[in-house]
Amino acid sequence: MEQFKKRLVEFARKRFDMGQNAFEDYCGINRGIINSIKVQGPTASIVTKISHRCPELNLNWLFTGDGPMLNVSEKSPALHGKTLPLIPIEAFAGHGLPAYEDEKIQDYYTVTDFKESDFLIRVKGDSMSPKYCGGDLVACKKVKETYFLQWGRCYVIFTRSQGVMIKRVQPSEKEGCIKCVSDNPKYAPFDVPQDDVLSIALVNGAITLE
Repeated sequence: MEQFKKRLVEFARKRFDMGQNAFEDYCGINRGIINSIKVQGPTASIVTKISHRCPELNLNWLFTGDGPMLNVSEKSPALHGKTLPLIPIEAFAGHGLPAYEDEKIQDYYTVTDFKESDFLIRVKGDSMSPKYCGGDLVACKKVKETYFLQWGRCYVIFTRSQGVMIKRVQPSEKEGCIKCVSDNPKYAPFDVPQDDVLSIALVNGAITLE
């Protein structure tokens, strides 16, 4: 059953970018079940819960290693959505580009239109209103290189000096800087040195909450 466990962990990582604890939470099974499978084997109840939550998982592959991991074609709607972790702002500040720890993840959302995004984060404050308001969830894609930003687009930015913020970026008159602009006119633009930026993610869209 050790190979069963390895394949299940592989599926969780490749399909959802989840660790074991997060995947167990996602499937509604107890923490530690995946580790116990290596010794005791999976029960019918566990397999049913995983299969119900992940219908695209090929159970023949899971048990034997034969065939593809997914039992749906690339055109299937099941592959068009991506399960995104909702992380608190402090998780983005603490980890930046690496994978987020299971205990930092607040929830999971599968949104078809955000399949190019990596995570969701909740907006705080009103500096980006009316585009993004406090409480909205914004879908973000990790950016590895800060020197090729899309001017005028919104980013979640983690800086050494000012922490995490959501701002629209524009070219700065100051060499080696980017200008951070709020949509709310009561907040003045300001410059941030590019070497002050620790991690950054492009905002692809939002889920607005009434």
